Amino acid sequence: MKPVPGILIVAPVLLAIILLSSCATFNQPPDPAKVQTQIAEYRQQEIELVRDTVSDPARVERLLELLAERDRLVEAHAQRVTAHRERMAALAADYDARREDFETLLADFNRQRASAQKDTIDLVAAMKAATTADEWKVISRFQLKRLHPRELAYGTAAPGG
Repeated sequence: MKPVPGILIVAPVLLAIILLSSCATFNQPPDPAKVQTQIAEYRQQEIELVRDTVSDPARVERLLELLAERDRLVEAHAQRVTAHRERMAALAADYDARREDFETLLADFNRQRASAQKDTIDLVAAMKAATTADEWKVISRFQLKRLHPRELAYGTAAPGG
């Protein structure tokens, strides 16, 4: 009988170690209620940050209105994503669905998405206009760190992943 080369023994052992270690780092999804609580805390911190950072009371109020509009836009988009997922799943489950039905559904969603992106760009521009460069630097840093739109909508668009 021939001796087994060392690589044939080492390779499966290394593969098993890598696979086991990757499984060990798999985390359960976060609790949506806890995430929503954290988001609410971050939003409150953002309001306090705006009040502490922006020097003019009129601009503070304008920026707070814009932040409320941002939250409304994010929520509305998350709801559209959820509805799109549901319609896509229903269409995929329909054996008689035609390619044109999928194309129409996707074209409609893409129009809505493009409109939401334009609204978001306009909103960010309005936020910048309501702040000085130094104020915006502080506020935007907080937003990027704590209030990314994907996290703001956590749990809202949960069905379908």
